[in-house]
Amino acid sequence: MTASLTDELPAAKAAASAATLTAVGPAPPPAFTMRDVFRDSDTFWRFAAILGLQMGQVFPAAFFGLILTAIYREKGLSLDMFWVFTLPAVPNWLRPLWSPIVDRIGSARFGRRKSWILPCTTLGALAYLAVGFFEPELAHLWFIIGLLTLKSVVMATQDIAVDAYTVEHLSDSERAAGAGVLDIARNVASFSAMAGIVTVYGLYGWRNATIVASLLLVLFSLPALLRRETPRAGTASTLGAPRPSLLAMLKRPDAHLVLPVVMVVGFVGALISSLYVAYLVDMGFSTKEIGPLILAPASLLGTLIGATVTVWVLSRIGYRRTILLAAFLMLPTVAPIVWMGSLTPPSMLIVFLVTLNAIVLPTFLQVAIAASRMKWVLKSQAGTDFSVQVVAVSIAANAALAVGGVLAETLGWFWYFILAGALVICGCFVFYLAFSRIEALVDARDREVEEKSREVDEKAGEIAEKHQKLAAQSALRSSDSPAL
Repeated sequence: MTASLTDELPAAKAAASAATLTAVGPAPPPAFTMRDVFRDSDTFWRFAAILGLQMGQVFPAAFFGLILTAIYREKGLSLDMFWVFTLPAVPNWLRPLWSPIVDRIGSARFGRRKSWILPCTTLGALAYLAVGFFEPELAHLWFIIGLLTLKSVVMATQDIAVDAYTVEHLSDSERAAGAGVLDIARNVASFSAMAGIVTVYGLYGWRNATIVASLLLVLFSLPALLRRETPRAGTASTLGAPRPSLLAMLKRPDAHLVLPVVMVVGFVGALISSLYVAYLVDMGFSTKEIGPLILAPASLLGTLIGATVTVWVLSRIGYRRTILLAAFLMLPTVAPIVWMGSLTPPSMLIVFLVTLNAIVLPTFLQVAIAASRMKWVLKSQAGTDFSVQVVAVSIAANAALAVGGVLAETLGWFWYFILAGALVICGCFVFYLAFSRIEALVDARDREVEEKSREVDEKAGEIAEKHQKLAAQSALRSSDSPAL
């Protein structure tokens, strides 16, 4: 009797487990982690192409963004004139006007996105080279700004295609890890720009530095250009997908929440980072110290730590709690920056550690918003949707630079960073409160698009089937007709 009961227990447990599995459904697949990037050759090369495109853009952008503000601050340009560095961003603000064209036009054989990436990368590299013919003196400021503005027209178009390529080659399950890996890759490129290209500038001059920056843009774009363009399932436009439209995107209910949240986070997120280099210059550090010795290693190490930890936290506690955690982490972010300003002067080690801390902790907010934005775009017009989001972030970040410069000049660095930290915390709470509502709107939108696409595809299939039957009947009649 005892043996019989013992034999029945495993069977009973197995039956109970099977019943539970049937009721609940199969267990969800494990979360995609950074290690999964290397799980097979297809995934690896897909990420290599995405990272190459993103890093290629960063090399020249990080170099010019860092070196120009630092050089012109050293040459006596007032902080309240820093708004001139926002002018090259103007074409970026207008890019949604032609992003539907980029979404609609492209060679299916060569690759819809590569059809734009190839010519724009070439022209962008040539434009960066042209900037090298003007030394960064106060007398040449407007020539350089003008060339960079023209360059931005081409690179904004390239960026539309690159962002769409990124969204189309990452599934929703990969977006958290993808955002973390992209953040690390961009900062590796920033490290190379700050440590490598800035060093070339110091040793070999302005023109040689611009040549290196242009070559890196081209070289890192090659993996995507040489690889066959294969978007993930469900991302390419289908017969029933809506025609890419900027106006339709702006009318969507999800956009009415997404764009304000993206702008708020973009504005507060740039208040500290956009003026941090000028802050270090005012404390007596030179561009040759700030780039290679402080920002470059701190950015590389800080992003590697911050992005890795953030992806792990996102997989454990979810997006909303991670956003809430990011708000509380702003207190230990700002306090060391303010304290560092009281030292006369701070040592290089202290500046490095404070900078490292100021990069690691805000990564929680940066990765959370980057991963969220990948899902919030409508996949059938990824270039248009993502362009509007990028413009919103760009406008907000440049507003932070322009407004921040005036505030820092008026309030002084101490009170400026106190105010900036408080605004970042407020931005985190706005993101936290809006997140669930946005996710629900996006899920409802995607379901509606899928249903309409399925209905149109079914009707198209029925029509095709009728045509086939009519053709078959016509062929049969022709075969039965007597020969003349």
